[in-house]
Amino acid sequence: MQAVLFDFDGVVVRSMEDHYEGWRKALAEYGIDMGPEELYAMEGAGVKELASQFIRKFNLPRDETANIIQKKRKYYEEIKKTELYPNLIDVLHWIQERALKAGVVTSGNRERVIAALAEFGLTDHFPVIIAAEDVFDPKPSPESYLRAAALLDVEPAECIAIENSPYGITSAKLAGMKCIALTTTLSASYLKQADVIIRDLEEVLEALKKMY
Repeated sequence: MQAVLFDFDGVVVRSMEDHYEGWRKALAEYGIDMGPEELYAMEGAGVKELASQFIRKFNLPRDETANIIQKKRKYYEEIKKTELYPNLIDVLHWIQERALKAGVVTSGNRERVIAALAEFGLTDHFPVIIAAEDVFDPKPSPESYLRAAALLDVEPAECIAIENSPYGITSAKLAGMKCIALTTTLSASYLKQADVIIRDLEEVLEALKKMY
C-alpha cells in the first residue's frame, strides 16, 4: 500500500444527510416523497446524473432537470453544516507517520471540498483532489480513481479506497484498487463488492494497519 484515497461525503464529512434533505425538499415541490436510501444507493453519480435519474424514476418532465438541481442546491446551502467524522484525524496522522500518500476522490464540487478541508485545517493532508469538474465520466466509472493514482504517481493496485456507496466501490474496484466500505449511509447489504465492510473510521484505521 502506497496511497489511501478517500471519498468525501459520507467518509470525510458527515454531509449526506444534508444532501438528502436538499433533494427531498426539491422533489417535494413536485409532489414526490423520496426516502434517503433512494439517494444513498446512487451516491457518487454526480448531481446532473442524479437529477436525470430522479426525473426518469419519478416520471418528471425532462426540461425540469436544471430547475431541480437549482432547488436542491438552494435548500442544501440553507441547511448544510460541515462536520468531520470521528477518528478521521487519527487515520490521517497514521497515514502521515508512514509517509503514505492520500487524496480525495469525489463526485462533489471542488470548491465545496476545498472550502471544507480548509475550514478544518486538513488541506495539507490531501495533495490530490479529484472532483466532479476533473473527469468526463463520474463514478461508477474508474476514471476518477485512475486519475488520482496517476497524479500521486502510484500504481492503482497500491491504493486503498475508502467508500460508502455502491457506485464508489464499483469505481475503485474497476480501477484495480482494494476498497474499504463504511456503513455510514447504507447497510452492508448494499456494499458487498468491497473487500472490507466496517462501521466507522476507528475500524478503518485497524483495517489499514492489517493491510499495510
